Amino acid sequence: MDVLGIEVKSTRPPAYRLLSGKSPEDAVKLVPLLFSVCGKAQQAAALATVSAAQGRDMQQLEKFERAVLCEAMQEYLWKFLLDWPKLLGLPQLETQFIRWHAALNVISTDKGNAEDLLAEMHQVLLGMTAKEWQQLDTHDRLLECIKDKQGLLAPIILALEFSESRLDFSGVPTGCSLMPTWTPTEVSRKFAYRFGTEFAKKPQLNGNPLETGALAKTQHLPFVRDILRKRPARLLARLIARLVDFLEGVQARRRIEQITVANGIGLSMVQTARGMLLHHVRIEAGRIAQYLIVAPTEWNFHPQGALTYLIGFREGNMTRLVETAKLFVMSLDPCVDFEIEVVHA
Repeated sequence: MDVLGIEVKSTRPPAYRLLSGKSPEDAVKLVPLLFSVCGKAQQAAALATVSAAQGRDMQQLEKFERAVLCEAMQEYLWKFLLDWPKLLGLPQLETQFIRWHAALNVISTDKGNAEDLLAEMHQVLLGMTAKEWQQLDTHDRLLECIKDKQGLLAPIILALEFSESRLDFSGVPTGCSLMPTWTPTEVSRKFAYRFGTEFAKKPQLNGNPLETGALAKTQHLPFVRDILRKRPARLLARLIARLVDFLEGVQARRRIEQITVANGIGLSMVQTARGMLLHHVRIEAGRIAQYLIVAPTEWNFHPQGALTYLIGFREGNMTRLVETAKLFVMSLDPCVDFEIEVVHA
């Protein structure tokens, strides 16, 4: 049985439309109320975008940077300790999740000891020190250490390695390209005439969808490149890239950027756990004339995007076919619940 095609449907309404006609101040207050997932990132993006449109730098940037970083780390932990174990039939690690989630809430207020927490996470999740983790440089060395150290994530990493190693395709599979690392200026230039509702719904560059997220962010690291070379379906690579981003912790690069595109027009980019969150606003006569939000999910679940890699996947067992499709969807980390339906040709 071969997968002949992939159809992706989203039922999520474009909540950003509710911002049209609002004052900039009211829009900033409303944004985090519209999004239950990545609310701090959405709030930061809204404030940065509106500030840029008004020709101002974002206020309290350091505070929002901490909040967005800690929120991203909490989102990663949700996947590592709850969602992946559940999908793979492993015990969920609620107690560990709750304790670390609370610790990150404290760190987001510039209290607590971030370095001690990161050291603990390295040991518990991977069974190794930060130095040992940073010395890993190949796919084979990763598996060797994971099997030897037996941290909490070992069963998940080994399960994805096994699943990806047995994938069978009727031809040579192809997927969409990974998003380059862009500055706000580059984004503004590349998409200057594309900011509209259709772009927000199905973003693409020159007709081509792109994959955003930790894998796109870390794609040039030799360690990640070697995993991609050995496991090109990206199941394992996406998880490891998220670990790389997660374990950077407080040393992570800046996550919030803004630019004034023109008088009354602002753009911001926020790096979330799922990838690049883009806000674009046009203010006229003191009111929001147009507000657009392009979330990472719209990039990663574009109808012609990353999931098309499954076209040509060969699996005679229907249960395993659905299980494999779930692995691919989970590896892209949707911010909403999802369902998979198999239709026979």
